[in-house]
Amino acid sequence: MNEFEQLPETIQRQLRAIADDPAFEGISDILDRLAENWVRKRTLVDEQASALRMQSVDSLSDDDERGFLAVTRSGSMIALGPRRGSGGSRWLEYASIGMRADVPDVVRADEVEMNNDARLEASITLTGAPISSTSELVSLATFDAELSAAEQDRRLREAAIFLTNGFVKLNQSVTGSPDAPDHFTTKSIVRYVAARNGIRQGEVKRIIDDFLTTVESGAVLGERIALGSLGRLTLDVRSARKARLGRNPATGEEILIPAQPRQVVPRMRFGRRFRQRVSGVDPERIESSDHSGADS
Repeated sequence: MNEFEQLPETIQRQLRAIADDPAFEGISDILDRLAENWVRKRTLVDEQASALRMQSVDSLSDDDERGFLAVTRSGSMIALGPRRGSGGSRWLEYASIGMRADVPDVVRADEVEMNNDARLEASITLTGAPISSTSELVSLATFDAELSAAEQDRRLREAAIFLTNGFVKLNQSVTGSPDAPDHFTTKSIVRYVAARNGIRQGEVKRIIDDFLTTVESGAVLGERIALGSLGRLTLDVRSARKARLGRNPATGEEILIPAQPRQVVPRMRFGRRFRQRVSGVDPERIESSDHSGADS
């Protein structure tokens, strides 16, 4: 049984409708590709919910102030932020399967209201967003009620950034097109941050350039540069090394490794939170990724 046939019939129907798009004409195994894409997206969301210590639930009342993360039957991701005060609005980030003409790829809105309970196997209707309703939910995760709204907001924004970019990367792999752009070039990151924050790309690029220049300058001046949850950048002094015999790893041939003078080298010490997050990543997903794209 292939991956498509292992999915529930309701999801199979959704994927068949997507596969009928003329863009996929001539791709004989498109249903299997779409099924693999759907499963990998669901896995990304589940991994992220677990990493952020979210709880899977069957339903969430529309008057519950907590934020939540959900996956729809069509393979879309919904992040809905915590309610801003009693009766207040929420922010929304919605990343669709990204290959349908009738559904926008990524939707963001800041003044959104949910009009009904969020419930598995049911749609959510929304006011104040470019989409008025979603397809039926197949997963739903939220936070412990004791977690502050500010911390919920921080974790959900982190999840939304990760998952939106993850969905775009997975969508690019469906057609197998060699022309698919590398999503994590400087240009792509600038474009994404600008769209997410409603800022012109030129301003974002200047801010990022200034940030990187400040980090580089601080390091060259001998400072320890804190880079948030990523860790800390420092410079170390590496002792002089004498010439020595070694072996060519490709041929096994004995070679002379020349002496090296005492020199300064950069060191990145990754933070505990980042290392914990990385430890939960599926090794097969990393091994199957293409890291050969050049930055531009």
